[in-house]
Amino acid sequence: MKFYFKVFLLSLVVTSLLFGSGLYAYLNHMKRQVSIVEVPNITDQSPQGKEKPIDVNLADLTMLEDLVEYSNRINVVILGTDGGRADTIMVASYDPDYQLLDIITVPRDTYNEVPGYDKPGQHKINSVFGYGKVDGGSNGMKTQVSKLLGIPIHHFVTLDYNGVADIVDTIGGVEIDVHKDLVYDDPTAEPPLHINIQKGKQVLKGEKAVEYLRWRKNNGEEGSDLDRTQRQVGFVKAVITKSLSQFKLIKVIETAFNYVYTDMPLQDMLYYSTTVVGFNPSTDIYASMLPGEVMFNKLSYYIHDAEDTEELLIAVYRRGVDSE
Repeated sequence: MKFYFKVFLLSLVVTSLLFGSGLYAYLNHMKRQVSIVEVPNITDQSPQGKEKPIDVNLADLTMLEDLVEYSNRINVVILGTDGGRADTIMVASYDPDYQLLDIITVPRDTYNEVPGYDKPGQHKINSVFGYGKVDGGSNGMKTQVSKLLGIPIHHFVTLDYNGVADIVDTIGGVEIDVHKDLVYDDPTAEPPLHINIQKGKQVLKGEKAVEYLRWRKNNGEEGSDLDRTQRQVGFVKAVITKSLSQFKLIKVIETAFNYVYTDMPLQDMLYYSTTVVGFNPSTDIYASMLPGEVMFNKLSYYIHDAEDTEELLIAVYRRGVDSE
């Protein structure tokens, strides 16, 4: 049981930690001017539970709501924090019946209104983390991400990026074929960011691995978070594969635990740990980004597409069923 528990944590927590490290979703190359920003209303999250309440009228449910009602998927919002904001926001959706893990990235600038919070910058979803004890923090992020996606968010995992370098070092680094010289400097970052990685196949360790995950563009270039997402997915799979092959799970999890805070009960972890035997990171992990586009109305916002988002979540919930 202890081994399976550690495998589950590796596939969920460590995957999300490495995948999301340094993920900033500005998509500046897509910016355009708009005069009005409108965000559709999404209903509150569905009640958690495996059995459908007796007062639910099936005719009133959308396809997504119906799939959620009968699914055993567990949805966990993964938060990478920096001060009073969540700089990385992802949803890890794990289907224990089919051993599938979906990672959905939510851009930190996603437009999101919360009554009573109308100061500049507070309409970005990452600002919810700093709203205070009542509406903010990890629980506030759970609520707002749930409303945004239209699915229940059962738990949160809050991560400290300082652990990324330590986790990579526990497996001796990761071999990556870097596609070109990566050179970027941001002296205004806290701490100042200086990336310098040479082109070619090499083993990235510690801080160099973090630099690779954070890199979005070279000095003077326009960056793409979509390209970075693809690189990070490959990096994560390499980390998990190496961890499994080297039997370093215990050390990896011990390191990750120093940087992770979650509200997931131990009994839930133990249950899901029994479902991951045979989990294959090369075929069982799917990554996507919240559909939408960057717009500008005094501030830069990422406006999600409600219809495409619903279609994405329907595909996520049908993935295992359609494979039968």
